[in-house]
This record gives sequence, structure tokens and C-alpha cells, in this order.
Amino acid sequence: MRKHIFSWLLVLATIYAQAQEVSMGFIPSYHPSYPVFNIVNAVQQHNGDIVSNILVANVEGNNAVVVGNNFYKASPVALQYTDSLFIANSNPPFYMLARNPLGDGNLRVNVESDANNGTAVRISHFPDYDLNINPAEDVVVQLCDTFALGYSNSILMDRRNDLILKYYTENLDSSYTCHISRVGLDGTLKHSTVLPQTQNFLTTMGEFDSQPSSYFQWTSNEDGNLMLYVIDSLFNVTNYLVVNRILEDNIYEFDSTYIQVREEFWFGNSNSSGTFVISDEGDLLVAAPYTRDSAFVNDNRETGLAVARYDLRTMQQKALIHFNDQPGPSTEARCLGFQKASNGDIYIVFRETTPYNKPTMTAAKLDRNLNLIWRRYCYEQSYGYDPSTSVYSSILNDDDGSEIGMFIVGYAINLNQAGVGIFHFFVSDDGYDEIHEGETFIRPYAYYPNPVQDALQLQYSPDVQPACIELFDLQGRLVSKQSQGLENIELQSLAPGQYVMKVTMEDGKTFTDKVVKQ
Repeated sequence: MRKHIFSWLLVLATIYAQAQEVSMGFIPSYHPSYPVFNIVNAVQQHNGDIVSNILVANVEGNNAVVVGNNFYKASPVALQYTDSLFIANSNPPFYMLARNPLGDGNLRVNVESDANNGTAVRISHFPDYDLNINPAEDVVVQLCDTFALGYSNSILMDRRNDLILKYYTENLDSSYTCHISRVGLDGTLKHSTVLPQTQNFLTTMGEFDSQPSSYFQWTSNEDGNLMLYVIDSLFNVTNYLVVNRILEDNIYEFDSTYIQVREEFWFGNSNSSGTFVISDEGDLLVAAPYTRDSAFVNDNRETGLAVARYDLRTMQQKALIHFNDQPGPSTEARCLGFQKASNGDIYIVFRETTPYNKPTMTAAKLDRNLNLIWRRYCYEQSYGYDPSTSVYSSILNDDDGSEIGMFIVGYAINLNQAGVGIFHFFVSDDGYDEIHEGETFIRPYAYYPNPVQDALQLQYSPDVQPACIELFDLQGRLVSKQSQGLENIELQSLAPGQYVMKVTMEDGKTFTDKVVKQ
């Protein structure tokens, strides 16, 4: 294992080249020997830097063998990588990263096989100033005397600063057993139990903020509904909660015609499959893809992302918001990150595939009633990268601990050359990326279709107002300017070709995008 520092000039040159082409702010990077396999998680250090845990793998055909972990440290101020640490042949390769709640520095937690073929948890510390880890200072706790299968299913640090670990061990007959344990950060094993078969498949854990020492695990059941298992501090199931997948199923009269509208969630089994569940003071917040079938969309299925709030006592829906920024029957959406701020505001990141097969990634902020505060469009496949489904997002904190925005870490497929890479976005709480002059890297609007034939449609975030839209040809000549009706830009009079669209907001901020006229 050996840390290596990325060249500052090389990163700046890469960012400059990307900015000239796509006008957006992110840090791309590639492991020199192996492709990126997964984004496990990330943590914001006390000094504000971001450390991301990236799995790298040796891919042969359809098989991918993880060869180690790369920990990347990035600065949201300078927008560059400052350090990295590669750990080869780590077993298992999944870690939890978190700030140390009992002091300075950060924690790295891993469930692993011990020297006696049993299972242990290793709690490591690394400081803010570098990624060096001193193994002599690790806290190692034996969990059981049977062999770890090589991965942990879920690691959670609760409000009491205890680690809640869910992991698997292998039996002599090659079957497996699912365990859940509570471990203190000082190395005290407080409780451990074997989970029944009915809970083995549950992959995601959370903690109720309104019910101390009460946790939930969830999955979708055979009916397509969301099933939550409520678990007490001794990991006994005390209740079951069901979120109905049906959002709406009504018949409406429209011009003397009766039309049935059916709208439903499309739940997955975990965060990695696009469904997120968080607790909010007696309520439950759910984010997942949705579908809508009705004659209002020409008898085709419309899809997008929905966020709903439910009362935990009655499981009745209290609020609902839809995201469908690229309208059309072929649009598909997937939630990538969902987190609550201390004041109850909600941050969400999701990916959509447009009718023109161009994935986009969007960051948004909602209030407690699920009203949209701002929305920013961060990524497009037309830029040369496809944001993959493995994305980690979290709230960005100031020095005093207050929320000031969010960071997004993920990996993307490079469409112009082989391999994949990782990226970072840093979005301030007012919805803009404040790292670069001009704040042009994250757009507060969506535009479609592109390529376009007759008219370009624009959809704006509610916190901005457009002032004018200008179109320039590739020679820099102004060919069109519009100051009213900026949701619809007529392009019928323009010759086919490429144009540069400049959108100016009332506050003077400007954004530029490429538009292709067919």
C-alpha cells in the first residue's frame, strides 16, 4: 500500500479542457491500472476536504475481481485532488467512513476475517491532514468465531455513536448465517444476534429519529409494496410497516370521456437499486422511481422520480412531489442520493434518461413540505460522460457544522475512450457551484429536445428568473435573441447546424450550452 499525490498541474489542465468543451465544474480521475468498480461511500473531514472510497477491479470479460480500495482526498475550495491512498487486496473491500464523533479526525470501519478464521470489526483512525493510517492504533473486536464471507451488508453509526453491523458468515455446509451486532467505538461488543431467515435479504438499515434505539430495515415485497421491519435495540422485530406502491388510481371525466389514471412507485430492494427511505420526526420520507399510465400522455407510460412523506402511525401520505425534467414516455429515473438536513430540508440527487437516451444528473433541495427550493442540472451524457448508477451524495457542512450545500461523488463511463472514472461536484446551498468564476458549471434549468427541429423547451428552477436567451453560430455571430416567453424558443428559421445558447438570468449570471438544430 502506498499513497500517491496527483499532479496539480495535470488536474488543472484536465479541468480547463473540460471547461472549454462543456462548461461545468467537476474533477475527473482514473486509476492508472484498473477501472473504477464502485463508489462505496465518502466523508467530509473536519477541515472541509472530501475523502471518497473507490473500489477498483480487474475486469476480464463479464467478471470483475476487486483488487483494492483507493481513497481519494479532494478539496472543494481548490477543486483538485490533494492526496490518495491505495490499499491492495483488502478483504472485504467495503468500508464505512465517518467523522470521529468523539474527537478530531475520521473513522474507517470494516468487518473482516481475523487471524483465527473468525469474524472481527476493525475501527481505524486517520487524521484530517493526510490519509495515513497507523494499524497499531486500530481497535479490533472479535464478533464471532465463524468465517466472514467477505463483505458486510450494512454498517450504521447511530445517535449513541454505536456501530450497528450487519454481516454474513459461512457455515461448514457452505450455507451462510446473517448476524447483526452493536459495537462501541471504544471496542466494546454490546450485543450480537443471528437474524432469522426472513430478514437475511434486507440490505439497508436506518434509525428512527423519533424512536430512540429503534431501527428499520426494508425491502420490496412480492406485491411490489415497500416493507419496513421495525427493530428494537436488541434487534428483535417489533412491527411491520407497509408503504403502498400505488400513488394514485382514479377515474376522471374528461370531455365526456372517462379516463383512468394509475400512478405507482417502482420500489427496489436497497439504495443501490434506486429506493431511499429516511425517518423524519414521526414521518417517513420515501424516494423512488414512479410510473404513470393515462391517456394524458397518449396512452404511454410516463416515468420519473417521486418523493413522498408518510405519517408513521397511519402510513397515510402527507405530501408528494414528482420530478420529470425530461418529459416523454421513454424517460427513466433513478434516485442516487437522499438526505435530510438538520432543519428538515431535503437534498436529493437523481439520474434520468431522456427520450433521446441522454442521461442527466440533477441535484435539488426541498423544504419539509416537499416544496422545491432549487434544482440544478449537473451532468449530461452529451458532455462525453455517462453518470452511472453508483453515486454517493451528502450534505456539505461549514466549520461550525451548519449545512451549506452538498457534495456528489460518483463514477462515470467515458464515452470517448475505454474505462470509467470518478467525479466530484460541490454545490452550494443557494444552488450554484461557487468554485469557478461565472458560476456556469451547474445549470438552473433543463432544456430539451437536443437535437431540436422546431422549438426548444426550457424548464427553470423556482429560485431563478431568466432575462434573455441568445443563440450564436460557431463563428460567434448572434443569430437570435429572445427576452419574453423564455420557456419556448422557436428555431424554425435557423439553418441546420450547431449553435451556442447563452441564457442570462435576472441576477446577471450567464450559462452557455450547445444546441444542435436538425
